[in-house]
Amino acid sequence: MPPSPIAVFQRLSAAGAPAETPVLFGTVHVLGAGIGGLFAARVLSDHAERVVVIDPDAGEGDTGSAPRPGVPQGSQVHTLMPGGLRQLERWYPGATRQAEARGAVLPGPDRSVSYVDGVQQVGTPNVGFLICTRPFLEGLIRERTLGLPNVEPVTGRVTGLVYDGQRVAAVRYSTGTGEAVRAGDFFVDATGRGSRMADWLQAGEWPRPRTERLDVDVRYVTAHFERSPDWTGPLSGITRYGPRSGSERFAGAAVNAVEDRRWAVMLASYGDDPQVSDVEGFRARCAGLPPVYREAVKGRPTGGCVPFRHPDNRWRHFEALDRFPARLVVTGEAVASFNPVYGQGMSSAMLHASCLSEYLRGAPDLDAPARHFFALQHVVAAAAWQTSATADAARLGLAGRPGTAPQRRTAWAMRHVMAAAVHDSRVAEAFRDVSFMLAHPATLLAPDLVRRAARANGVPEEEFDREYGPAT
Repeated sequence: MPPSPIAVFQRLSAAGAPAETPVLFGTVHVLGAGIGGLFAARVLSDHAERVVVIDPDAGEGDTGSAPRPGVPQGSQVHTLMPGGLRQLERWYPGATRQAEARGAVLPGPDRSVSYVDGVQQVGTPNVGFLICTRPFLEGLIRERTLGLPNVEPVTGRVTGLVYDGQRVAAVRYSTGTGEAVRAGDFFVDATGRGSRMADWLQAGEWPRPRTERLDVDVRYVTAHFERSPDWTGPLSGITRYGPRSGSERFAGAAVNAVEDRRWAVMLASYGDDPQVSDVEGFRARCAGLPPVYREAVKGRPTGGCVPFRHPDNRWRHFEALDRFPARLVVTGEAVASFNPVYGQGMSSAMLHASCLSEYLRGAPDLDAPARHFFALQHVVAAAAWQTSATADAARLGLAGRPGTAPQRRTAWAMRHVMAAAVHDSRVAEAFRDVSFMLAHPATLLAPDLVRRAARANGVPEEEFDREYGPAT
């Protein structure tokens, strides 16, 4: 019997770097130098004599610098969830302390707040974020990765792959002086949401993966403001609105205290909701939000209002292909990208690195497709997709009515767990473990937890027994 997704996810999200890391390769190539690519390079540095990272911005981006051109969402608010923070420490021990020393903020449960439809959620002990700007975090990870003795950055734009029979043998990339070809023993595509892997596969007469899409059309505007040293309230806040909240177009807001004594504030909306384009409009919208937002926008602006649009969630199903070349894997947003309002993108990419580590430590047949890697990755991608895309589908009216008895049972349980998570601390902690990518969503269906949620919502015991009694 295959292991349950809960057990796989728990294993992948473990703390502490693995002890046994056999060297399997001479030279490996990582295509892309974003967070997913850098984490892949870190894992591969344990298994290869030489790791080459190819990216147009491969060697750029010191800690605290402006967003790289290849990261269009780099100016928006980013929060590293506890699941991602655990992965950061797993692969870069001491990075959290290093980030804090350079100005990043780690607010505890007493200085973090969250609101659902205007109601403040109960606090829980598992709240623990790393908050800073995306360039700051990415720069720190790049510094640590490129500082490894066997990792080398190469500036270039990947244009395709070279195949030798049933395996990838080399990568093509363009430079300022022409095209180059590099042979290697293993390849990782981490080129992000705009990955052209499907085209590169097709060019070698391999099948294209099916792409699952969910149109969400979410738009963001982020602005930064000076932060007063006298503020003693929350340092991090998230505000979300559900489909029945009366705010169908206003998705929510996020506020973080970041490095350089600044506030980063983001407003998110859907579709044709009027977009704020100036500081006064930004402040006007924040006037109707909880107090931490009003405090954050009081200071002097340190830049303009920067927009970003996320048209759809995408999931490329490499795990479902019946044919795939050996010595190649795909990771990060090149596989799946989610609505950023749920904050799971960076943590997901980091967990993909742990999938790669487990695959390489499992004595794989390197001349066969990396199916075990894609199976592990599917567990992570499905968990994030279930959390974000399910909520988006409900908002868009696309979820449909549960048809089978197990579907109705699950829907009943999740409805009560989500409602109780606002005011019951134990249910809220379990729900946040899933949101924070510390646990698999299936953990929320544990009968004891669902029973507690139902009781917290005032559901009679006989209704619980009828709707969520022992599954038949």
